[in-house]
Amino acid sequence: MTRNFTLHLLTTTCLLSASTGAFAHGYMTEPTSRGYLCKIGGNSQCGAVQWEPQSIEAPSGFPAQGPADGKIASAGHIQFSELDAQTSDRWTKRDIKAGPQNMSWFFTANHTTRNWRYYITQQDWNPNQPLTRAAFDLKPFCEVDGGMQKPNPQTSHLCTVPQRTGYQVILGVWEVGDTVNSFYNVVDVMFDDNGGQPAPDWRQGGSIHPSVDLKSGDRVMTRVFDQNGERPQLQTALTIANSTQGLRNNWAHALASKINQEQQHIRAGQKASDGQFGPVYGLNPIYLKTSSGLSRVEIQIEQKQPPLVNSVQVSNLASEYTIQDGKVSLTFNVAAQGDLNVINTVYNHGGVAQGQSEASLNNSNKTFTMALSNVKAGHHQLVVKGTPKNGGAYVQQTLDMMFNDATAGGQYDFVFPASIKSYQAGTLVKQNKNGKTYRCKPFPYSGYCSQWSTSATHYEPGVGSDWSSAWDEVK
Repeated sequence: MTRNFTLHLLTTTCLLSASTGAFAHGYMTEPTSRGYLCKIGGNSQCGAVQWEPQSIEAPSGFPAQGPADGKIASAGHIQFSELDAQTSDRWTKRDIKAGPQNMSWFFTANHTTRNWRYYITQQDWNPNQPLTRAAFDLKPFCEVDGGMQKPNPQTSHLCTVPQRTGYQVILGVWEVGDTVNSFYNVVDVMFDDNGGQPAPDWRQGGSIHPSVDLKSGDRVMTRVFDQNGERPQLQTALTIANSTQGLRNNWAHALASKINQEQQHIRAGQKASDGQFGPVYGLNPIYLKTSSGLSRVEIQIEQKQPPLVNSVQVSNLASEYTIQDGKVSLTFNVAAQGDLNVINTVYNHGGVAQGQSEASLNNSNKTFTMALSNVKAGHHQLVVKGTPKNGGAYVQQTLDMMFNDATAGGQYDFVFPASIKSYQAGTLVKQNKNGKTYRCKPFPYSGYCSQWSTSATHYEPGVGSDWSSAWDEVK
């Protein structure tokens, strides 16, 4: 039986919402970091970072300290080691120009902050060597003082990017103030030879994503659309000739090459500083001639025997738990697709395992209960890893939790409305009008917590007309 499916891989704006993973760390969104592009599909074959680009964390002190040379992109984490691969065509690049540029972050846990620093590679760096300190200009081209305050969940800095040409890497360092660590994000950017102004003739309209290995006789093809619908006459099709060509990186390169040979208004591959497009053995962005009237390109794969897709999906895990006598009990459900050995591990913020459970699941689900002892308040993560019993790549889901000591009438950060401008998600305040304690809700509701004055009391915890939109009562 032949199975058709289409990969919708257009560049879009990713809208983030509150979820059980609300308590984590942060990553750069503009220009888009290497790790975050792995999450949203702009980079491929990235490993575990696609599930947690917010966790690229290492000791502070760069360049004197911090991640070792060759491990800068992964911050030295072995589970993120795919990020350290470095060639001129390995990673998708974002167009950039010298001069004013927003450097934006999304924080899934807005830690107290010392500063942000931004470095850029030297003009003559070697993009086919691992990233080292020698590749960078070690004087930051932009530095922003954090003032030991918690930033907004979405924060931007207007920086002046220095003059460069061609492929360069920006390193953004977010140095937090409540741990000894910093977060390290590398960003792959492309300046063109006229000073960094992106060429206006082409715009991205899709991607060739090397998602699966194919077999002889399988087909992969483009589907081209304009505002009126599909244009079948512009299709480029590739029939896999043998198992070597069917390897995911090989057929992606072959299809990109064929598009460039056959099509006048469509190009595939990484865009170079001279405006030319070169097919790569990996993810190939697809570009459309601006004047062509074309709107997007999708990739369709036809396989005679589609492979089993393994996955794990976690549900019913809370975002917060209260510690009782040093203990926390977690109950959650894991649904497995495929025949998998599932291991669940809880880590504290320092990466130390606090407990583990496991089970064998074959296209089934199971409710797990994990009793943890000797735990302390703070950020924790549940990592659920499924390993196929018949071989193949493991699958993983990572979820974030906060363990709290607070109880009603017990601990709190402020007595309302003291220091109201510093209220953020998770802030605990005591309301003297009723003697109760309230916790500021996660983003996007946390912005309401600091909206109060003597003439506008709608969000005052426990007593305002709309207090429950911003606060949860601590039971």
